[in-house]
Amino acid sequence: MNLEEINKLEEELEKESLVDILPIAKAAELEAQDTSQKISSGFSDLDKCMDGGFREGDFTIISGVPGDGKTTLARMFTLNFAEKNIPTLWFSHEMTIREQWDAFKKMGADPELISYVPVELNDDFDWMLRHIDASIEKYNTKAVFIDTLGDVVKSVKSQQELSNYATYLAQICKDLRRYAVNKQIMIFAVAHAIKSPRSRSNETSNSDIANSNGIPATATNIFHIWRDEENNNQSFVKIGKSRRDGTKKDWKFKFIFSDYKLLPEGRYIDSDEEFKDF
Repeated sequence: MNLEEINKLEEELEKESLVDILPIAKAAELEAQDTSQKISSGFSDLDKCMDGGFREGDFTIISGVPGDGKTTLARMFTLNFAEKNIPTLWFSHEMTIREQWDAFKKMGADPELISYVPVELNDDFDWMLRHIDASIEKYNTKAVFIDTLGDVVKSVKSQQELSNYATYLAQICKDLRRYAVNKQIMIFAVAHAIKSPRSRSNETSNSDIANSNGIPATATNIFHIWRDEENNNQSFVKIGKSRRDGTKKDWKFKFIFSDYKLLPEGRYIDSDEEFKDF
């Protein structure tokens, strides 16, 4: 092959590597994610802050300090999805399967709950994706819950073993978001928050998410949850981010704990910390 033929071959290969460039409306039709179908969270107040609810392809972060209700909120989404015949898959590293099932039973779930778990857990990221693939194929899973986000990188024994742990975690979030879009599922990741020493309550913001470099930018939605320090049966859920309705950022909603469930009171708090009807 002479030089001219080599140059011609390289030009052809370069052309083949180019992606199509289309009008944005046409390209949107071809994208895997369908943003027209709205999936209710089961809480009308939260749905309104997401322009009607979740969408297939959403990557949602549920954050807060340990023990303040992150997993309970995730379970509430699971139960609400089950009422709409939406199957879910759980990767729970913080509780055994028996403990997780006991918690669901206390919330009123019966053995027919369409939520699934791997019998044994592995902290390898690719392993998790393979099992999500299997669950989608076998059960038509539409929502995946990861409790917690940091547990999918357990193979990194300490932050010192990686030059930039936060960047690594952010990349995993990007991969999860891309995976959710390609598979047309919803992914929910529980993420611990670090309480600021200056904070007078357990209320957290996006910057309080542990190793948060890049995580808020990747998420479609972020919810922060914390308990009222004066009333342990009362909690607040704040919209840390909604990619579809940025006007509701930092809106707070009042919830109560009752029969192991989170129940909304249907009110939000404005910037002056006064309750208003929503």
